This record gives sequence, structure tokens and C-alpha cells, in this order.
Amino acid sequence: MQITEVNHDEYKRLLPTVPHVFNSVEFSELNRDKASALHYLIFSDTKVRFGIILGEKADGLHSPFSAPFGGFSTIRQQRLSYMDEAVNSLKAYADGRPVHITLPPLVYDISQLSKWANVLQRHGTKQTIDLNYHFDLPLFPEYENIIERNARKNLHQALAEDLTLIPDCDIERAYDVIKANRMEHGYPLKMSLQAVKDTAGILKADFFVMTHREHDIAAAQVFHVTEGVAQVIYWGDLKEYSRLRTMNRLSHDIFAHYHGRGLKILDIGPSTENSIPNHGLCEFKESIGCSVSPKFTFTL
Repeated sequence: MQITEVNHDEYKRLLPTVPHVFNSVEFSELNRDKASALHYLIFSDTKVRFGIILGEKADGLHSPFSAPFGGFSTIRQQRLSYMDEAVNSLKAYADGRPVHITLPPLVYDISQLSKWANVLQRHGTKQTIDLNYHFDLPLFPEYENIIERNARKNLHQALAEDLTLIPDCDIERAYDVIKANRMEHGYPLKMSLQAVKDTAGILKADFFVMTHREHDIAAAQVFHVTEGVAQVIYWGDLKEYSRLRTMNRLSHDIFAHYHGRGLKILDIGPSTENSIPNHGLCEFKESIGCSVSPKFTFTL
């Protein structure tokens, strides 16, 4: 299988559709300063089979180089033998440089991603298995029956409080609450306000604020990453109001919002880092009805 490096315009022409927004030319170009160079690679024989965008860093080539996940793009489902050929071609192209690939969580495309996991494991080494949580939105009408007893108790408390979810709110308003939440907990906030605004300019993004008696006490930032799937990039509440069980109410109302809009999955993101779990986050997400699927990282 032939591998050809092209510019971003040609890459987009040859691969007009990608499996998720993080594999798009627009997202890659927006974040190109996160890598020393970008490589747009096309894999073909009698026709174009695959593409991948790699960001070059000191420790090798990365997909993604600035996103939750990346991987190969393809116009249609491909045979396992073609996938093997593509990975062999990529290893030859890399010429000894490590290639780090993080696949989307398995729930995004269980058949194709299972094949990629098999291929990448055979040609390289598995580095991490992160646990990624999601909520199956068609289940929302039975929400109170599928959440854990303690979560149901907390939700009932929150529903009795004067809490209101405001969708489609100003980006800066939501960002300020999220920033305060991260500072209170000592968590990093990787995206600046300008980066959030710039990203919202190239993909569909939603911003929510939850209020209590006109005070902003919780917020969420959500990106639409592929058809029928949105992903929570950030969400959180202020410690002062956690007694109101704000996160139980925020998650419930956001699930209701996206169920009402006909989406299939709300991706809540991982609760592990380099395979190491945050047990509290895992337990909370499971208590509110989320399911888990693996997110694999491989090195070739």
C-alpha cells in the first residue's frame, strides 16, 4: 500500500468525511502550534483507503497531538488485510520514530475500532487502556430506574431546589464557572478562553450554566464530535453549592436536553489517566447511569 504525504487542502479533498471532528483538517490546523510539524498522510492502492494526521513532537509522531483521541480516517469500512498493510506502511514511513495512536472509545464504532485495536496491538505495543464513560441517551425515559439508589436520592433533593439550567449561554459565562471549579479542586484547565472560542468557531459547541437564585453555580462545555454523539469537555459546580447536589441535577438536565434533540450518546470522557483510575469519578459516573468502554493507546 502506497503512503503519500499531502497538504491539508489535498487531504480534505481526498478524505471529505472523517469519523469524528478531532480528525478533521479544520481542528488540526487550529491546533497546529501544539506540534512542531503536521503530516497529512494518505494510504492508497487502486483507491484511497485511509488517512491519518500526525503531529510531530520530541518523542515521536502523535495521533492525536491535541485532542482526546485520533486514529485513522476512512471513507468506508475496510478489510482487516488493508488495515494491516496501512500500519506496515506507516511504520516504514516513520523510519524508527515512535508513532503514538489513541483510538476513540470503543462505543464510537465497536466493529471497526475492535479491528484497529487488534491490528495496532499486533504491530506495536499497547500503552494504556483508559476507561471512558458515556450515557446512552435512548435510556433517558427510564432514568430514575437505572441510576443507583443514592444517586436517585440526591437527584430528588436537587429537583426540590431552586435550580435552573440555562442552555445556549454565553461562552465566557460558562467558562468562568468551569475555571472556578478547576481552581477549587486543583485540576488543570488546558483550554484558555480564547482557545474555547476559537474551537467553537469551527465545530458545533454548546455551553450551559446552572443557576441558584440568579447565581451561576455550575456549568458545562460540550462539543458535537460525530453524528449522534456529543462529548462533555468540561463540567463542574462550585464547592459552596455542592450540598444542593448540583452535579446530579446538572447531569440529569443535560441528559434530558440531548435526549430531546435526538442524540444517541453523550460521551462524559475518561475517569482514568494513563490507565490509573480516579475512583471517585468512576463511582459518580456509574451512579448516574453511565456505561464504560475502553479507550486504547498504542505505540508503533
